[in-house]
Amino acid sequence: MRNTSLRPVLCLALLAGTACAQRLQNVDMVFSMGPFRGSQQVIAGSNVVVSASTGASILWSFGYQVARTSAASLWIDLPFMFTAGGSGAGSIGGSFNTYMSPYTPGFRFMVPVQQRVSIYGIAGGGFGFFGYPTIKIDSGPTVSTNTTLHGVFEFGGGIDIRLTQHLSIRGEARDYMTGVGLSGATGRQHLVPLIGVAFHN
Repeated sequence: MRNTSLRPVLCLALLAGTACAQRLQNVDMVFSMGPFRGSQQVIAGSNVVVSASTGASILWSFGYQVARTSAASLWIDLPFMFTAGGSGAGSIGGSFNTYMSPYTPGFRFMVPVQQRVSIYGIAGGGFGFFGYPTIKIDSGPTVSTNTTLHGVFEFGGGIDIRLTQHLSIRGEARDYMTGVGLSGATGRQHLVPLIGVAFHN
């Protein structure tokens, strides 16, 4: 009698374990790096010219597959970008740092083109912290860094080359669109090329 009563419980546990295993197969984690390019610009409302050196970008992202067919798959994409911005100087003296830290959850659409190769597009939006040059007035005008919180949209794409069942190489470019003149950009766009590895479970 006891064995009979345990059968439904064991069946439910087995089904739950199978569902969890299937869910884990739809997850990937990516770690990638790339350059964060500096540029020359004029501080708004002045004739002060500043230029920044190239820094580095680090991206960690988490993906979860929500739909799949034989032709394509749709993923939730949760990227976390951190940049070690390049240092810069202005024509009136002083120094500043360009950096950004955007958080742009969105979607990834992947299309397999070969057995081990997929291409994909990314779109998302959110907010981020951006460092940019400003003029500081103390004993005399100098260039320094200011930080602001701003909305940001993200678009991009890349290629995924699967090495094993659990590991692939991924190269991509992400374009972050935000306010004018932030983080060393002359306009609204921050194009960041990246290369790294993806871990699949």
